[in-house]
Amino acid sequence: MTNTTDIIYEHPLNEKIRTYLRLEFLFQQVHSQLALADENQQQSFFTSLFALIEVLDRNDIRPDLIKDIERCESQLVIWSQHPSVSDAKLQTMLQAAVRMQSELLRCGKLLAGLKEDNFLAPLRQRFSIPGGCCYFDMPQLQYWFSLPLAERQAQAEDWLQQVALAEQAISYVLTFIRERSHYQDVLADNGFYQQNAEQYELLRIKYPAGEGIYPTVSGNKYRYAIRFMQLDADSARSAAAKSQQFQLACC
Repeated sequence: MTNTTDIIYEHPLNEKIRTYLRLEFLFQQVHSQLALADENQQQSFFTSLFALIEVLDRNDIRPDLIKDIERCESQLVIWSQHPSVSDAKLQTMLQAAVRMQSELLRCGKLLAGLKEDNFLAPLRQRFSIPGGCCYFDMPQLQYWFSLPLAERQAQAEDWLQQVALAEQAISYVLTFIRERSHYQDVLADNGFYQQNAEQYELLRIKYPAGEGIYPTVSGNKYRYAIRFMQLDADSARSAAAKSQQFQLACC
């Protein structure tokens, strides 16, 4: 069980997982701002939404998601033969995999019509300019903020619904990847640890907060290295000299 004082740091070992994690983060950000309670939250909502659109537009992740969900389904079928696996939970996960595969195969682009939305498209151009989201540049945004809150929230939820399939598929694949490995106790000798990657895609490092250190990772699909660092007033950061006990899950 994770202690409340533990920090879990995740590091991707390939570009596909890096993109998945970025999108997961942006989905979390945009949902956290859906209340649209004030103008600052509204600005943050659109900043996160346009970043989400940009990442989805630059990365064609649909083929990767289809392949990854197919792999998840194949693994679930294998697990179904194990007597200790919960059949009810497994069947739910299998049904979700089949549904998402079917929807991903049927859909065109994951962005649907969000990129060409008549209201969002001109705003997106302005938000890409530093300081470009001032109301004198976008009077339509100021007017939108004057609409009833329920109307704005409904519109925002409709925009997110257009990318809901991407969010569900990414969440499914990342959850599956995270749960296929367990934490092991590891010692970073003099703050350093390295190992072969062995086809891993994601490293999850659980380490104690409050000790003034944090991990940095360099690596790829063949090999990775973890070095614990400490913040330093003079050099901004420096390598930790002492050995560090931590937990590592290679997924």
